[in-house]
Amino acid sequence: MEKYKNNKLVEPTDAIVLLNDNYESIGLKKGYVGTVVDNYIDKLGIILVDFFNPFTGEDIKNLIEIKAEDFKVVSNSKEDQLLVKAFRDLFR
Repeated sequence: MEKYKNNKLVEPTDAIVLLNDNYESIGLKKGYVGTVVDNYIDKLGIILVDFFNPFTGEDIKNLIEIKAEDFKVVSNSKEDQLLVKAFRDLFR
């Protein structure tokens, strides 16, 4: 449960959601959900993330460096599940 409060503990295959529009220039907006590939927060302050269309599986962006302060790990909370639904609805 701690990784939902401490981004340093995020693991590969965890889902994350972007908290801001800092990556809009490369086509990623606040609320986009991605899958963690690797965690380099302790060494570089970033994680590597893949973003893909939730319906087609088509890649949106691969191996994007996301800063530790720009995301949160998606939990099973109702609030987080609504964020995931909102992301999915963008592609309907």
